[in-house]
Amino acid sequence: MATLVGGLVLACMLLGLGLLIRRMLRAAWALLRRLRRPRWGAINLPALRLSRSRAFARAESERAARLAAEVTRLRVELRLARQAPAEPRFQRAKREFARRFHPDRLPPRCPDRRVRIAIFQEYWAVLRGIERG
Repeated sequence: MATLVGGLVLACMLLGLGLLIRRMLRAAWALLRRLRRPRWGAINLPALRLSRSRAFARAESERAARLAAEVTRLRVELRLARQAPAEPRFQRAKREFARRFHPDRLPPRCPDRRVRIAIFQEYWAVLRGIERG
């Protein structure tokens, strides 16, 4: 009789263990299905990558267009500079002005730095206009 009771207890324990394992496997399977299938409002990584790559391509094409416009502008400027050579005294004066007032050559803690930068920007445009004719 004792062996019969022991066998029944062992069978019940095995049945409970089997049911517990079954429940855990179902929960794991449901979790995997939820992770594979995007829910409403969930992040769709391929779509996010695609939108980012499109935005990057758009930004790069805009950048390429700006650079092409700048190249065109610089070519025109170079052509104009080659057409009318400036006088050597004017070139020397322009070089000296740039040496004294260019923002790259000013010390960082110069008290009149902003004034010198403003003067340089204003007069450099005037000098370029004179040089172009």
